Amino acid sequence: MTAYQKFPMSPLAKVLTRDQNGNALDDAAKQLKDRVAKMDSLLERYSSQLANVPENLKKELEDHARSVQKAAADIDEIKQKLVDGVRSGGDDPDTTAAILIRNTEAVGMAARMATSSKKGSIVFDGLKARNVVSLAGLPEHAIFAKNDLNRQPVQPLSVIELINWIPTLDKVVYYLRESSFDIMAAIAPENTDKAESDIEFGELELNCGSIAHWIRATKQLLADMPALANYIETRMAWGVRYKLEYYVVNGHIPSGSAQKIFSGLLEVGNHETVTPATGDTAIDVLSKAKYKAADSFVMPTTLLLNPEDWGKIERIKGTDGHYIFGSPGAAVQPVLWGVPVVFAASMPKGKYWIGNLSVAFDGYMREDVSITVSTEDGNNITKNLVTILAEMRASGAVVLPDSCVAGDLPTAETY
Repeated sequence: MTAYQKFPMSPLAKVLTRDQNGNALDDAAKQLKDRVAKMDSLLERYSSQLANVPENLKKELEDHARSVQKAAADIDEIKQKLVDGVRSGGDDPDTTAAILIRNTEAVGMAARMATSSKKGSIVFDGLKARNVVSLAGLPEHAIFAKNDLNRQPVQPLSVIELINWIPTLDKVVYYLRESSFDIMAAIAPENTDKAESDIEFGELELNCGSIAHWIRATKQLLADMPALANYIETRMAWGVRYKLEYYVVNGHIPSGSAQKIFSGLLEVGNHETVTPATGDTAIDVLSKAKYKAADSFVMPTTLLLNPEDWGKIERIKGTDGHYIFGSPGAAVQPVLWGVPVVFAASMPKGKYWIGNLSVAFDGYMREDVSITVSTEDGNNITKNLVTILAEMRASGAVVLPDSCVAGDLPTAETY
């Protein structure tokens, strides 16, 4: 599972093939096929009478029927070429081409907003922060900005990719947290009562809250659609998802009358911890944490560290000066004690977390990232500006605290 709940579907399920006027080609093809069927039905019904029809009229009817059939076949071919065009971009429904095809009305409105004084707002659907928008699948003759859209100037958000995000329509989400599990199973002699085990749950109530931010940009940027899509993708949408990851790790402490939205991995009560012995290094502490987590009968699959802390571990040398974790020129995968290390800039320096994210943390997604572009904000219309808003609604909480272990790493001197 990724940052939003995946369901089996074709990678092109959301791509709508359209003609040059923006009309769905599916409808046109269906109408033509219906006409062909009616034509065949009429010809079959009156076949006996057609024997007495003059040859020139008979030929005209046959030519007309063939032209209708050819038109239907041509539309099917155009549709397939459009789909193949998107496929050539790597079967990615979130490339610029697919986004623009799906958002035909939004593109048209954006063009009108960019070339006139008209006001309005549009919402772009299907922009995902994990993907970098590219020009793959666009017609060769299209005139767009020459930006290198294959760059990835932002850090991948690996933590939220490891969580099961469940779609929800509720404003308030209730989580069942397992607080204790007493296993009393035992051999029961004949004609005796069986042992009773105990599982206790606590209920946690959280709101699905909004994570959002906005900026202003010029209408000239709006006129250049691929550049706008790239800008939104690599900046605004990523910024929202980065904050989502931050709250997953650190939790949300509301102020005033605000409602709590997230119960994070590092919050008090959401994890176990280990006590370092005198002389323990960071590697020793992380080994103890791994087996503390495994003691819950849920094997840890992820070790979260700030990149700088992993760098300190990676630079540890032996007594003869060699690097413990491999040569600097080698492609070393970040793994410690058999557990993959995941870098997270949202993880505070000097802290660690180890556990199984897919089991220990539940997330609910009410609205994935959406982008709203509007001229109807402040004095945008007089300054030729647009406001770009990125927003999502989500909630998340630790549901199995006993399987999570977190705490402080030793100081740099004892790495």
